[in-house]
Amino acid sequence: RKHGRARRREALQQEYQQPRAAGNQSTKRAAAMASPRSPLSPRPPPSPSQDDTEAWRAKFVHFYQTNAPSKAKFVNDKMMAKWKGRYKELYSNLERKYGPLGAPSSPPRPPSRPGSGKAFGGRGKRTVADLSSEFEALVNKARRECPDNKAPVDLVDAKLTAAENGLETSTFTVCARIRPKLPQDQGDEDFVCVVPGEHGRAARCLVPRVSITGRPKLDEARSELDYCWGPSADEDNIFDSVGRPLVHRALDGQVGVIFAYGQTGSGKTHTMSNLMERVVGELFKSGAAANVMRHRKISFSYCEILGSDANDCLSPSHDAVKIGEMLDGRVVLKNLSEHEVEDAAQMHALVKKAAATRSTESTARNDTSSRSHGIGIVTVAPPEGCALAGKLYVIDLAGSERAADSKDHDQQRLEETKAINISLMALKECIRARTKASRPGAARSVHIPYRRAKLTQVMKDVFDVASPRLCATVVLACVAPTARDVDHSKNTLSYAAPLKVAVEAAPHLQRDDRDPALWATTQLIEWVSQTAPCTEQQAKQIVNQNTGVQFCAVSESALFARCAAAELDAKQSKKLYGALWTAVIDAKTRNRRPDGTIITEEDEAREKAAKAQALKDKAALWKEREKTLRSDF
Repeated sequence: RKHGRARRREALQQEYQQPRAAGNQSTKRAAAMASPRSPLSPRPPPSPSQDDTEAWRAKFVHFYQTNAPSKAKFVNDKMMAKWKGRYKELYSNLERKYGPLGAPSSPPRPPSRPGSGKAFGGRGKRTVADLSSEFEALVNKARRECPDNKAPVDLVDAKLTAAENGLETSTFTVCARIRPKLPQDQGDEDFVCVVPGEHGRAARCLVPRVSITGRPKLDEARSELDYCWGPSADEDNIFDSVGRPLVHRALDGQVGVIFAYGQTGSGKTHTMSNLMERVVGELFKSGAAANVMRHRKISFSYCEILGSDANDCLSPSHDAVKIGEMLDGRVVLKNLSEHEVEDAAQMHALVKKAAATRSTESTARNDTSSRSHGIGIVTVAPPEGCALAGKLYVIDLAGSERAADSKDHDQQRLEETKAINISLMALKECIRARTKASRPGAARSVHIPYRRAKLTQVMKDVFDVASPRLCATVVLACVAPTARDVDHSKNTLSYAAPLKVAVEAAPHLQRDDRDPALWATTQLIEWVSQTAPCTEQQAKQIVNQNTGVQFCAVSESALFARCAAAELDAKQSKKLYGALWTAVIDAKTRNRRPDGTIITEEDEAREKAAKAQALKDKAALWKEREKTLRSDF
């Protein structure tokens, strides 16, 4: 019986092997007949030796051009150096993956996921591109439910007195701009899915998703902002909302900063160029203000920063700029040229020259992607007798990129992307830390890492709690509206929205009677008359019926003008302004307990004495213990 089973097994094997061998022979004959190697086709180069790098390079190029033309770009110096001495091994790997030379094999299809195929009528799993028309209908319906209304235009100045903790010396206004569709946005996934929210105070990312049953749906990601402009926004409206208040800050001897952030190709440079054009027009506009400006010097500088390197874009030799701090805390940009301008035409020419010399490179998403942070600095000299020059920083940040956008970059582009992302994260941390430092009692405990990147070091006045003047910063997030870029647009808005951190007052916050921002008009008049010193009538003229917050927000030049009208000399004016801002900074850095109560100087002295006494008692105790140990041994 055992021998019979063995004979039947051998017979079955012979029966199945005969057609299989015939099939293999027919397959080989078909492959030989289908081979493109004919007397007219170019023959591949002969197999070279392992050390002949150039010959192997030609062999690899010939293989890729024949079997996988789109992969020929991978034959470069880096690949040849990596596989040096193992070229035959690499060639055999390529044959296994792409088939023999002249007979390319299609790559194996990935296995279908559960739920595809017959569940959708035999069509396979549907994608966002397949359902673009259905998604457009859903987006249009969502937009009708949430109309696009205009936001108020006074938020930048209103934030000075919006906090419940007195004067807010550094404010941040967070905005977003959604660019319109471009002519090249003609693909199946280039329908609009990023729209403004109601009242122009939010941005809505309607992320398209395909359910497991193949039906289209929208997942909404909402970001609350101060302003949000849609594709139809007017450039003049944007400037009126966030640009003109910053120009007036610089004219008043204060600091204004606006910077654009977002994906490469999202319209940052376009927005900042139009904004800069209107800044120049506002600085040199005709009228009564122009007569005042004729007696004040205006200068313009422009530098680009990439990582720890900075260059002057207005110098003929593109000089390197060194950024550092002086002993008194001032930030100095050494070797950065300042160009005095007398009219709008001269400043327009400088702006155009700086834009032409800025570093740009072609990337997968933008042919002229900015690879550095461009910083335009407008300096307005103070009036006679004042010490602080007004500053306006117009910053066009380099375009951010995801890993999917930078996967085909060479080593230099990857290093640039790394430096860009590091500086952007440092900027985000500085803004959030500065906002937290505005909370009562937090100024001494919160660390603001503005020295972590050169970009944030230039903006020290914005982040320094002890800055002796007001600063206003506008964060403008630029996003693309299409579904193809919706994930990156969502990431951009998630970066910008948390910067709008509310400055909360602590519960049961004890009133600080030494904070001048909380003083009434009568208390302010009394303080001015004692500090200047001057008569009560002169103090009333200087205070001009302002409350404490309003008086603290008065610029240095305006306060000096009031003092001159009240017949105070320059020495008294400087003394009054210095004492006022000393009191403001002391109030912002006042120590408080977790319950909101103030730690006075007497409390600090008492706690310090108690700690010193505790150390003395501990030292005496250990001294007694040492005596006991010595006597025992």
